[in-house]
Order: sequence, then C-alpha cells, then structure tokens
Amino acid sequence: MPKALTMRSKITVRWTTNPADMGYDGRPSDWKESGGEVLSIRQASTFAYKLGRKIGEGTNKLIYYTNGGREVSLGEINEVINAWECAARENRRYG
Repeated sequence: MPKALTMRSKITVRWTTNPADMGYDGRPSDWKESGGEVLSIRQASTFAYKLGRKIGEGTNKLIYYTNGGREVSLGEINEVINAWECAARENRRYG
C-alpha cells in the first residue's frame, strides 16, 4: 500500500513542452527519466501556474508529479493542503 501524502511530503515534478511527448509527430524525449525538481507539497500545487507564467500562457505543456516513485495527481496534492488548512482552522477555533 502506498504511503499517504502529508504536508511534509516532497513531490518530484517533471515537465515537457515537446509535442512528441504529448502524442504528436516527432522524436520523444526522455523527460520522465530526468531528475526533475523536488518541491514541497505547497510549491508543487502552484507549479503549473508558475510554469505557465515562465514559458507563456498559451504554450502546451505536460507535467508529471511523483512521490516516492508513485504518480500523484494535482487533486491529491490539493486535498492534502485543504485538509491541513481545515484542521488548522479547527485548532485555532477550539485551541
């Protein structure tokens, strides 16, 4: 059973703008095997937005998030952040 994500989890983010990696004609790269960037879970949640600002909003891109070799979705990452923020609000209310 895979380990659950927590706020302390580190996420490896890999990305490409090569059209061949997205199923179009051309020569695919080995972008999924590259080292990638290791980010905190909160940094990973905003990575797509910041990458869009860096390379141009209209540029097609493919982003791959992993944790310990397991692919994770942006939805999973956001669920962890939302649960943590909700728990923090509850602790302030009753603490």
